[in-house]
Amino acid sequence: MKENVIIFSGLDGCGKSTQISRLCRHLESKNIKYKMIWARPGSTPLFLLIKSFARFSFRSLPKGGRSNKREAMLRSNRIGRLWFYLTFLELIFIFKIKSNFFLLFGNKIIFDRYLLDSVIDYEIMLDKKIMQRWLIKYLLSSDKKLTKIFLNISIAESIHRCKIKWEPFPDTDEEKVKRFKLYNNYINNFGYIIMDGQNDPDIIWKNILNIVGK
Repeated sequence: MKENVIIFSGLDGCGKSTQISRLCRHLESKNIKYKMIWARPGSTPLFLLIKSFARFSFRSLPKGGRSNKREAMLRSNRIGRLWFYLTFLELIFIFKIKSNFFLLFGNKIIFDRYLLDSVIDYEIMLDKKIMQRWLIKYLLSSDKKLTKIFLNISIAESIHRCKIKWEPFPDTDEEKVKRFKLYNNYINNFGYIIMDGQNDPDIIWKNILNIVGK
């Protein structure tokens, strides 16, 4: 396979997991080393440990999972800013340092979600225009040479698929609408290859193979 880094993005239920599983099996059949990396703001191993410690030390903090109290805390200026900087630094470590370490030792890298997906997470959760920050624009623009695949499905299809498939961190229907709009606003600016995620999975896989190289 000619590509060293392949990124998959899209709404919940777009078929990322299906195509990533196929790509992993393909690499294994070729005896090619790879690492599959999934990351989401606030859900990385180090930050989960920090949250556990904080909840043990400060009982007034909201419990894990979604809640109105948690969302209000994230959107408050002081806590939201601290949460953003801590989670963003860890994501940059994963996307820029950890992945390059794996590449150095001859691994291919498969990302299930990447920096753009995380920026959209921030904009939805914090209700702020994170994309306007110069560092974010620079980091996203500097990655144009990576192979980025966006599996595009409609909001209705995402809602339908999520009803019959378990998602670990599902968006609410309202968040799906916001995410769909944000993807449409940003996806064409950062070198993504857009595929119809509502196509037959076998057809999608053949298109992916043609892009990443057999």
